[in-house]
Amino acid sequence: MFESINLKVNTSLKVETYGNGDYCESAGWHIHPEYELVYVKSGSGQLNIGPKKVPYYNGVLLFLAGNIPHGDFGNKDHGDNQEVVIQFSKDFLEEKLKVFPEFSEVQLLAKKSKQVLIFDGTTHNMVGSDFLSFKFLDSQQRLINLLSILCKLSKHGVYRPLFDTLPMDNFRKEEILRLEEIFEYVNKNHDSKISVEEISSSLGLTPNSFSRFFRKITGRRFLDFVNEFRTSKAVEFFNSGPSGISEVMYQCGFNDPSYFSKQFKKYQGTSPSEYIRSRYA
Repeated sequence: MFESINLKVNTSLKVETYGNGDYCESAGWHIHPEYELVYVKSGSGQLNIGPKKVPYYNGVLLFLAGNIPHGDFGNKDHGDNQEVVIQFSKDFLEEKLKVFPEFSEVQLLAKKSKQVLIFDGTTHNMVGSDFLSFKFLDSQQRLINLLSILCKLSKHGVYRPLFDTLPMDNFRKEEILRLEEIFEYVNKNHDSKISVEEISSSLGLTPNSFSRFFRKITGRRFLDFVNEFRTSKAVEFFNSGPSGISEVMYQCGFNDPSYFSKQFKKYQGTSPSEYIRSRYA
């Protein structure tokens, strides 16, 4: 869904702090043009961003530009866990801060966020108290705090880009929404047969034009995306408690144990049995 970010009067950013029992109104697949900086204090969860599903285990800190489809990032592992979400417009970063040459490093960081930046544990700990202090600050103090965080991240942050490139600004809104529909289809049908003919027809495309469209947007084959998605779901099932490999294989839409094992190792870096042993040893 398209999320409308409503800023309060006389503010440049929206800040929300969620506790373990809070409801996040944007949960599920959504997209918005604003930049987003997310801090999750602790616990394990999974990042669902574009065609990628990436697990994290001790909280997470990430920065993503606008118009990138994603799901919610938080988790319910710990009663005292908190998630801080900061959203601000493209105009705020690319126009207002551009007036000040001192923010050149922040501008560069913002540019890189189009690839989605996931910061390491040391950086996560370095700015943790800054994020948690937002709920005690007024609007002026929040702005100063955000600029301080962006300064620290641009100078001392260690991160890895989630994508080699993801130039979503080059695509029309209709193309982005079409990509959202594809993700939703796979999410709902990962445990059964994924029909290229069916999804192509629902989008008003032929199977060949669908394949070309998907490769144009994501830079990869649709089958590769489906297999990675399914092995990521398998990881979710294995992490939720001891489960049999065959049971999980069928729950994720695979029918051939050999093929499942091969794809799991390709995208998760280990075999299903090895993953279970390392998880529950």
